[in-house]
Amino acid sequence: MGLMGRGAHYTSTRGIVEGALARLYRGGWPSRAARRAGFQRRVRVVTHDVACAAWPKGAPSLRIAFASDLHAGPTTHPELLELACRTLADARPDVLLLGGDYVFLDARSIGPLARALGRVPAPLGRFAVMGNHDLWADDARIVRALEANGIDVLVNRHVRLAAPFAHVAVCGLDEPWVGCPDATRAIDAADVAVRIVLMHAPAGLLAVGARRFDVAFCGHTHGGHVALPGGVPIVAPGPLSRRYSHGRYAVGADGRATLLVSRGVGGIELPVRTFADPDVVVCTLGAAATTA
Repeated sequence: MGLMGRGAHYTSTRGIVEGALARLYRGGWPSRAARRAGFQRRVRVVTHDVACAAWPKGAPSLRIAFASDLHAGPTTHPELLELACRTLADARPDVLLLGGDYVFLDARSIGPLARALGRVPAPLGRFAVMGNHDLWADDARIVRALEANGIDVLVNRHVRLAAPFAHVAVCGLDEPWVGCPDATRAIDAADVAVRIVLMHAPAGLLAVGARRFDVAFCGHTHGGHVALPGGVPIVAPGPLSRRYSHGRYAVGADGRATLLVSRGVGGIELPVRTFADPDVVVCTLGAAATTA
């Protein structure tokens, strides 16, 4: 549980609640009960085509798969996580992006999940950032497990992709609420035509500010987790999470950048979602269409 990682804002109240949940949920019975009741059996695939004005003429499109908020632990059934990983693999991405919150309550849950994520084929790389629940747990252990399975964890740094996508950089921000995001290091240093921002929560936009980027991926919101009909979230934790609760948004200083927000996969306090089905995102990024 918390206080083992470097995350800020872990209150005594949160510690008491999570300690009680860890005892109450021992053995993972909530996820098993939810699955027997017919929940936690599907992961939606949300697809987007994003046209990028800076994309070099004639360059191939880049296929990206993104997943967030997997929350391995007592409220997420292992078979749901296996399904999410198979769904990511079936997307046949060039790049796999992971938006954080890999565990809930106990960092020891990371092992099987990291191995499953590491088996998702992504020839141009697998890249991850940390979420608030990771930084409240043993984030060093989580980073080791991910990196041992071929997943590059980006903490305020960028990676330039290999040819034929050397014009693209993945810029990973530290968690915007409980971590220490540094957009100068993560984004400004990426001297490329196309910048992909990978962050845990919509609040990462506050750290990005007016900096130029093309598309950003995040999760954290769960789409409310328990939402009203139509997907309207009841609770949306964190700055900007209600404004950008799920889906596609035009953002950036000139409104030309794109923000893609996933509802994520797993559960935290509750193993059941309403009107906020788990999802992963598949995005094709390429040149803007031209007209004769």
